[in-house]
Amino acid sequence: MLDTTFENGALEGRSLPEAGTINFKPLDANHANILMIGYGLAWLTLTTGWITVNLLGVVNSSLFPGYSFLILPPLPVPFIVILCRLSAERCGYALRERDVHYKNGIVWRNEASLPFNRIQHVEVERGPLERLFGLSTLKFFAAGGGSADLKIPSLPEAEAANLRAYILEKAGADHDDA
Repeated sequence: MLDTTFENGALEGRSLPEAGTINFKPLDANHANILMIGYGLAWLTLTTGWITVNLLGVVNSSLFPGYSFLILPPLPVPFIVILCRLSAERCGYALRERDVHYKNGIVWRNEASLPFNRIQHVEVERGPLERLFGLSTLKFFAAGGGSADLKIPSLPEAEAANLRAYILEKAGADHDDA
């Protein structure tokens, strides 16, 4: 007779593996440049609007008499540069036997993991800035999801293609084993 007993015993905290043992590989050094260009363009758009509104006299403010409103736009630029550099340094990915990991974030830190046996599709995406620097984003799709479940940005083009092929092979092998 087939044994259908279901057991789900509790694990003690001491027997769990340490999560800190994952060795993350940093993203390409140009990831910071891509972040700075993206945030810089957003800031330039806001700055253009700010200057236009003030030059046209749409807003009359005693707080910024004359052309003193022009001192505000450059103030955040050093912070944008510093935050983009820090953000890029905190990003990384790791490939293990059965899963792929990605971490990012400065204040709100995020670490995501996706087992190969859940991966249905892997896509290589190259936006205009990534093409400029010869980089790609690897997007992973799992069963039941319409959007990417995990994204690893700023990978060198050849490395992204190799990782995609390897992960699809491992995902297919894991699906065959299931």
